[in-house]
Amino acid sequence: MKNYIVRAVDWGNIQRSPTFQAIFNYFFSGSNELGVPIVFDSAGTHVNDITGNSTPIKKQLDIIEAGIYYDVIKGQNRHLADDFLGKWYGKNEKYIPNNEKREITQLYSKIKTDVHLLQMKFRNEALLDEGIPEDYLPQMKVPFVHKTNIKIILPIEENIAQDIDDYYQNIKDQQPLTKIYGNLVGIAPLKDELTGGIRTAKKQVKYFMDTREKAINEIIKLISNIKENSNS
Repeated sequence: MKNYIVRAVDWGNIQRSPTFQAIFNYFFSGSNELGVPIVFDSAGTHVNDITGNSTPIKKQLDIIEAGIYYDVIKGQNRHLADDFLGKWYGKNEKYIPNNEKREITQLYSKIKTDVHLLQMKFRNEALLDEGIPEDYLPQMKVPFVHKTNIKIILPIEENIAQDIDDYYQNIKDQQPLTKIYGNLVGIAPLKDELTGGIRTAKKQVKYFMDTREKAINEIIKLISNIKENSNS
């Protein structure tokens, strides 16, 4: 039997959704309780925007702020970062001149990978501290692409659920069951935090560790319903 895929999805597939992937694959992949073979994976709806430097300017400024927090922006670039944040952080993008947007994007393109690698490092450290073996640690920045054996999509936040609906706009008959993870387990969504280092990473690991049993019980019910509907 072909594996069913249960996929967690966030913006960039750097911290939150790969944390789900690691924890759920370690604790539940291969479990006899699931009824069918399930692989838990993850992806990001805006990975291509990140790699192509076309994320919204607000997101770019958020990463620049994180770059300052993590001290990865040095020298003249640090002066530029301080200037951009002082003038434009929290402002509506429509008020930012195009030449300033271009310069913000140039700086963003230089520092984003260093910031993301640090975030992944903290994520992996927090998972290892929780006893998740290294073999289960995912990579990052996997773009969301439809696969026929995806059965459940678990957006981490409501805006990501909208991204999924937009993605499937022209292929509605193929859209898997989509349920926001927080709604699945009766908890508030896990917000995207770009700073905080190991503290943020540990909070994200705890979020999924504390809810994993509730989540897997709900996933088993959903998979059972999917199987019944496919057989009817």
